[in-house]
Amino acid sequence: MKNKLNNTIRIIIGLTIGFILVAIWFNIVDFNELVYYFSNANVVYVVPAVIFYLFSYFIRSERLRKLLSIKKHIPILKNYSYALAGNFLNYFIPIRAGEIAKCIFYKRNHDIAYSESAPSVIIDKIFDTFAIFVVLLLIPLTGIELYTYLNLLIILLIIVFIIGFSIVFLISTKEKYLANLFKKILFVIPKKYNKKIERFINLFVKGLAIFKHNKQLLLPSLILTFAATISDSLFFYFMFNVFGIEISFIKILFGYTLIFLSYSIPHPPAQIGSNQMIMLAIFYIGFGYDKIEVSAVMTFAHLITATVILITGTLCLFLATYKEKNKPLI
Repeated sequence: MKNKLNNTIRIIIGLTIGFILVAIWFNIVDFNELVYYFSNANVVYVVPAVIFYLFSYFIRSERLRKLLSIKKHIPILKNYSYALAGNFLNYFIPIRAGEIAKCIFYKRNHDIAYSESAPSVIIDKIFDTFAIFVVLLLIPLTGIELYTYLNLLIILLIIVFIIGFSIVFLISTKEKYLANLFKKILFVIPKKYNKKIERFINLFVKGLAIFKHNKQLLLPSLILTFAATISDSLFFYFMFNVFGIEISFIKILFGYTLIFLSYSIPHPPAQIGSNQMIMLAIFYIGFGYDKIEVSAVMTFAHLITATVILITGTLCLFLATYKEKNKPLI
């Protein structure tokens, strides 16, 4: 009951912040001009944009499937349905509910224990933060004006990456030490559960140290991470083409990677308001593009992704919860 209340409070706070950001955005942008841009949109470019958007999640689902392959074979399409269903839940519930749901799907449909799937899911999300290197490498090539807000955002994302990387590194080198540390932290658990908790912690920490025993997975995981980053950027590149805005792919790669990385820090449900404000910060203030143009791009992209997430998420949530007995998806 207490957890449900806390989650409800978080959602309410997130929505409140989102609507405040939307109100600020409407004070910056002329709504009538936005409608004009929408009426002249070339929707032909929506098709390749959606393809690359969905493909980026397919790439990430393959990265997680490879991490889990040391435990059990998971059919490709079935695993992809888990990724899209998880994305759907993450989009509307700002507590990373999608990552929890994936562990439930793996347990229910493939009999993979939570202590085995959870570490892989965590490592998989940490790999997304490696894209911060793309942002840092492109700063001198884009000519962007890094004012205070963008500097703070980049610094915060670097901190998130360092924390994630440190967790992986420490667990790979200090596995037993961290297992004992977790046991001490959970000293409040009743003694009758000690053996179960100890076993779970040992398996969990061992799972987090996946690259210590499976170094061959490191390079493919990195390649898939940067391939997903390129696919994300191609999605956004075609969104600019919808409105006939000329922009270099380098700037798109920098800007959208930064937007995507910002999802690793708290956002309102469905990224209401936050996406628009970050978009203005990067492409309007940072790159000097027209604020109505960039607002049109982000608002249109937001509507398209919300539609895609709703349709694919609903379908894949059904597929993920439907346990097949005889015919696995391949």
